Amino acid sequence: MSPPQVDSSAAVTGSHKNYRRELGFWTVVFLATGGILGPAVGFTPVSVLALAGPSGILAWVVAFILMLAVAMVYVELGTMWPRAGGVAYYPAKSNGPVVGVMNAWGSLVGYALAVPSIVVAFVEYLSYWFPSLFKNGVLTTSGIVLSILVLLIVFYINTLRIRYMGEINNVLTVLTIAGLLVICFALLGHYHAANFSHYHGFLSFGSNGLFLAISATIYGYGGFRQPIDYAEEIKDPGRNIPKAVFITMVITLVVYFLESVSFAGAINWGGMGLKAGDWAGLNTLPYPFVSVATGAALPIIGLIAVITTLIASFKDGYIYFGGASRVGYSMGRYDGYLPTLFTRMTGNGIPLPSVVLVFVISCIYIILLPSFSSLFPLVASALLLSYAPGSLSLAIFREKYPHENRPYKLPAHRILAPFAFVVSSLMIYWSGWNSVHILIPSVFVGLLLLFFYARKSRITREDVVYGVWFVVYQLVIVALSYLGSSNFGGNNTLASPWDSVVFAVVSLLFYYWGYVSGLKYKGNAVFNDEVA
Repeated sequence: MSPPQVDSSAAVTGSHKNYRRELGFWTVVFLATGGILGPAVGFTPVSVLALAGPSGILAWVVAFILMLAVAMVYVELGTMWPRAGGVAYYPAKSNGPVVGVMNAWGSLVGYALAVPSIVVAFVEYLSYWFPSLFKNGVLTTSGIVLSILVLLIVFYINTLRIRYMGEINNVLTVLTIAGLLVICFALLGHYHAANFSHYHGFLSFGSNGLFLAISATIYGYGGFRQPIDYAEEIKDPGRNIPKAVFITMVITLVVYFLESVSFAGAINWGGMGLKAGDWAGLNTLPYPFVSVATGAALPIIGLIAVITTLIASFKDGYIYFGGASRVGYSMGRYDGYLPTLFTRMTGNGIPLPSVVLVFVISCIYIILLPSFSSLFPLVASALLLSYAPGSLSLAIFREKYPHENRPYKLPAHRILAPFAFVVSSLMIYWSGWNSVHILIPSVFVGLLLLFFYARKSRITREDVVYGVWFVVYQLVIVALSYLGSSNFGGNNTLASPWDSVVFAVVSLLFYYWGYVSGLKYKGNAVFNDEVA
C-alpha cells in the first residue's frame, strides 16, 4: 500500500466544545509511536526469534503489510468524523446498539486492562534492581503498593491539559527511540553471521515457525489507533492523522526490525547460558536484552536496555489511560451506554469522571491479577475484538454517506475493508483459546449496558435483527478457537495451518453478513450526532 494521499483542503475543523485542539503533527506521531513502543520493546523482538529462528525477522515486514490496511481503515473513520474514543462510536452508528454496545464494552475492557498490565510490567522490570517487588511470578505486597503509586502519577498526568500530556510524551518517546537505537547499533558491532546460517539454518523451525512469528509480530503494531482516540484534540485532524499514522507504522517497522536483527546477530550462546542454536530457549530469559548485552561484554548496554524499557512502559501506561477515559466518555455521550456523568469535563477539556473510572478499574485489576503474564493475554484479545467492526463501518458509510467529507479515503476499499476485517479477526483467533474463552463471555456482559441506552431510545426489533450477526460471530470465534490448532491452545481438531484458513473464510462470511445488515439498518443508534 502506498503512503496515504490526503486532500489537505478538506481538513476537519469542527470540535466538541469541551475538548481542546492542542496536539500538533509530531505530537500525534509520538503519541501513536509511544502507544506502540511500550513494554513489548524488551520482549517481542526476541519472542519472534524464539518462535522462528532468524526467519522471524521477516515476520515484521509481513505484519506491517497486514496491519497497514487495518490502520488506514481507522484513519478514514477518524478524519471523516473525529470522535474522542471513536472506536466506541463508529460501529454503533453503522450497525446499531447491539453491535455498538458489545464493541464499545470490549474496547473499554481492553483499554482499561491495558493500563494495569503496563503498570505491572513497569514494576516487574524495576524488580531487576529491587527483587523484593516481584517473587514467584507475581508482585509482592510492596510491588502492588508501588504499582498503585505509579498509577497515581499516571492518573495525575491524565488530568493535565492535553498539551502538557503531549509534551511529556514527546520527550519520553524520543528517549525510548534513542535508547533502542543505541542498543541496536551497539549490538550490531558484535555481529555473528553464523547465527543466521548455522543452527538449523535461516528457517530454523520451518514455515510453521515463520507463521507463528507472524501471528506474534502482528500484535507489535497495536496502538496505531491512539490518534483516532484523541481525534477531537488534534489540530487539523484531516491533514495530520493520515500522515502521522503512516509514519508511525514505518517507524515501528524499522525499530522492531532493527531490534530483532541486532539481537539475533549478537547472540553469544555460551555467554547467555544457552545451548548453541537453542532459539526456543530465548523465551526463558527474564531480561533478554540484558542477557545478550552481558554475553557480548556490553554491561552498559544492558543497563540502557532496562532504563529504556522502563521509560517505554511508563509512557505507554498514561497513553492507554487517556485512551480508555475517552472511550468511556464516548460511551456516555454518543452511545448512551454509560450515565451522562461520564461526559462531564474539566475546564482543561479532560473527561474527569471517566478518568476516575479508569483509575478505579486499574487498581482493582492490579490487586486481583498482580502479574503482566496474567493480564496481557486478556488485554490483547480485548483490544483486538474492537478492530474488526471498523472495517465494516467504513464500507457501510461509503454506501450510506457517499458525499460525506473524507480528508483521507482508503484506496480499493471493496478489497481492503474485508481484508482488514479478516486480519483483525485472525488476530483474535491467534491470541489463543486461553484468552478467547475468558474474554468473549465478558463481552456479552456489555449487553447489560443496553438498559442505559433504553433510557434514551427504545430498542427495536430492527436493532436486534440487524445486530444479531455480531452475537453469532462472537460465538463462532469461541467454537473455532476451541477446535483450532494446539499452537493457539485449541484441541487440534483443525490442525495448523488449515485452522487459520478456515477461520479466515468464516470471518469473511461474517463480514458480508454484517455489511448487508448495516446497509439495511435504518435506526439512529448514536446521540449528539453533529457532523464534525
